[in-house]
Amino acid sequence: MGYQIEAYLDNGKPTLKIYDIKRQALCLSWTYAKSLDATASECEVHRLFRELLLLTCKQDMHNIRVFNLSPPQRDNQTSQTVFLS
Repeated sequence: MGYQIEAYLDNGKPTLKIYDIKRQALCLSWTYAKSLDATASECEVHRLFRELLLLTCKQDMHNIRVFNLSPPQRDNQTSQTVFLS
């Protein structure tokens, strides 16, 4: 999965857009909501990192493969499904 990343200033506000190249879709769009309050600025940075983390998790979910594995022949256990990335 490839991404196109656009980072620029929009009227002085930092802006980030990330596109999924394969699907040709916008995955993340973030514009800094400028504030004089230091706490609000920190919240904006947290919001950006939360969105980036969610995008990473979403990518990992697309990469999961499912394997049905048979356990050793003990106690007549049924097969297990194991998720690997």
